[in-house]
Amino acid sequence: MTLQDATDTTAAPQLSPEQQLAGEYYQHQALICQWFATLLAKELDETALKAYMSGEAAPLLEDLEGISELAKPVQQLSQAISTLHLLEQPKLELAADFASLFLSDARHSPAPYASLYLDDGRFSGPSLQRMQARLAAIGMAVSAELTEPADHVSIMLDYLAEGYRQLAEHPTPAAEATVANFVNEELASWLPEWANRGQRIDTASQFYPALLSLVAAYFG
Repeated sequence: MTLQDATDTTAAPQLSPEQQLAGEYYQHQALICQWFATLLAKELDETALKAYMSGEAAPLLEDLEGISELAKPVQQLSQAISTLHLLEQPKLELAADFASLFLSDARHSPAPYASLYLDDGRFSGPSLQRMQARLAAIGMAVSAELTEPADHVSIMLDYLAEGYRQLAEHPTPAAEATVANFVNEELASWLPEWANRGQRIDTASQFYPALLSLVAAYFG
């Protein structure tokens, strides 16, 4: 988790069968967003790397592959995962890829900050301020473990995951519109450029470039 929040003790209302189905859908959306957020927040640790290399992500990827628009990027990510064992030092080489993509010169790399794409290349611009306001409005803050500004993609995806979880419990047209607007205006508008930048960086593995393509396609 990249965000921290206060405990919500509000009891969830009784849901109709239709609302229960919608709730299951939104819980699944939250799961996907949380998965993306976790992968983009920091390098894979040894436990996570072993899990991927042992095939634990296969069921989730197979589920996503069933969506026609996602088939190609899912296949690319699956292929990248299946070849991780060919790396001499997978953990170190993936960590180097992570640094090359997300921690290097923002003018040329796919730096994971919305401001870079939405605010004419300026960091700490209106995009950051909007995210800070959104987090404050729901009583959430960036985890102390992640020293990143609020417009970092992993934080935005974590926030979106929370929005979907709230929708699962309280599905209303207004809340649905709020979440949809966030996706369209704050994510979908810049993720394709971000993913394209990732394809231009020389990496030891295609794991992260494929992941970026999948994230962009998922919200496209």
